[in-house]
Amino acid sequence: MGSDWPSLLRLFHEELGYSVHAAKSSLGYQLFKIDLSSWKLRLSNRTPVIWVQTKDLDGVSSQHVMESLGDVIRERNLTRQIVIALIDGNSQPLFRHKPNFSYNLVLIGGEEQKNVLHSRRPTGELLDIISAQVPISYLSPYETRAPVTGSRFFGREHEISRILANPDTNHAILGIRRIGKTSLLRETERILREQEDSARVVYLECSDLLSTDDYIREVVRKLNPRELPRLELQKYVFFFPNFLERMSKQFKSKIIFLLDEVDNLVIMQRGDWELFRMLRASSNKGACQYIIAGFREAMREQYMLDSPFYNFTQEIRLSEFTRQQARSLIITPMENLRVRFRNEEEVISRIYEETAGHPNLIQYYCLILLRHLDQSGGREISPESLIDVYSDEGFTSHLLTSFMQNTENREKALIYAIMKSTQEVGKKGFSQEKIDTVLRKGGIALTQKEIDEACNVLTLAGVIHRKEKEFYFTSPVFTKVLQQTYDLDYLYRKVKEEGYDRV
Repeated sequence: MGSDWPSLLRLFHEELGYSVHAAKSSLGYQLFKIDLSSWKLRLSNRTPVIWVQTKDLDGVSSQHVMESLGDVIRERNLTRQIVIALIDGNSQPLFRHKPNFSYNLVLIGGEEQKNVLHSRRPTGELLDIISAQVPISYLSPYETRAPVTGSRFFGREHEISRILANPDTNHAILGIRRIGKTSLLRETERILREQEDSARVVYLECSDLLSTDDYIREVVRKLNPRELPRLELQKYVFFFPNFLERMSKQFKSKIIFLLDEVDNLVIMQRGDWELFRMLRASSNKGACQYIIAGFREAMREQYMLDSPFYNFTQEIRLSEFTRQQARSLIITPMENLRVRFRNEEEVISRIYEETAGHPNLIQYYCLILLRHLDQSGGREISPESLIDVYSDEGFTSHLLTSFMQNTENREKALIYAIMKSTQEVGKKGFSQEKIDTVLRKGGIALTQKEIDEACNVLTLAGVIHRKEKEFYFTSPVFTKVLQQTYDLDYLYRKVKEEGYDRV
């Protein structure tokens, strides 16, 4: 195997242990897939490689070669991936046409391949070539808008191990928006599909499944769509339990359901709980395992004695990253991108404190730093570099949007009231008695239970943290940005008008 492969791929596969597979050829070029996910960058376990052999270059202009490579990328739908082209010849003439090339194509010529082959650090040599040709802000794994898996997944390995080690237990992944619930669910799905019969692993995005019938139809469509006509002829509530048991027997194992964004489904089911009682029954019979993800509604139901959620799952609550997790998220990709740190510990401490350890904000923060490096051509981050982040409108908007989306009006009112009451926001602590006092002064009276719930959500959101009997603002950047962006008196008045007990 691999005797007719490029020498560079044979080295990485046979001597360095990288997984390499031949892929279907395209337009006369031989294609490969190499697993570069261990680099923890935007390079997957199936990074595409196009082999441009000497015969492919004979009598062909550089422009035509680049156009041909572009057609391969389009034909194989690789436009959103980083593609490596191994050129068995001089690659320099091709670079003249690369500025007009809209794809993230890395050209590695014959001389560069020899340098990798003869290097005492071939992995590092290859990484140097790639990072010199792709903007580091794009090559980085940081993602602030979408779920991530594989090489771009950081920091929740313990939670995944806990899920995988307990196949007979249902799990509820709980946490605020943008804390990483969907990424954790998707990474769990990816691993399960590699380890198990993938047909019995079912992922459902539940935000649009607002009725029992919607849910059942979607499950049948996923597991055995041929039974959909039969489903329409029967009462769903009688058909579905039997269907799940039959599917479990067919796979000779439990069906594993990963249910994302269950909060709206919970709201629509609250009352008769028809669907969730069926799910619980299927779990009790050993036909199914459930791994669900949600926020407020799922949290509340965990502790309601009359809810089918009570004692149904083991809770996995996602909060901010530990300092060590944050360090890994910051340092590992940066080092692989050949970015240096000056006063490394100060930089990490500042990023961790100013983001309150929130993984989404850490990634946004790092992405801004890398974009500035792309613009300047530099490769060093120092404490002075961090000043640029505070002036970035995208970061401040992202910070405030995260707060607004994760809090209800009573939690917002609590924050505004505390910030209005002191000139030393972020430095002095405040007790629940202080919270009650400033809210009453502003015309809002909350019960002790409501204050507890509000403090719990704000703590989970990383806005405040508790030390003994007092709370403190977690991030000085958050309070500073909020004060500079809004009139707190106006915000407080608006939450009172809208109703502090409503979303």
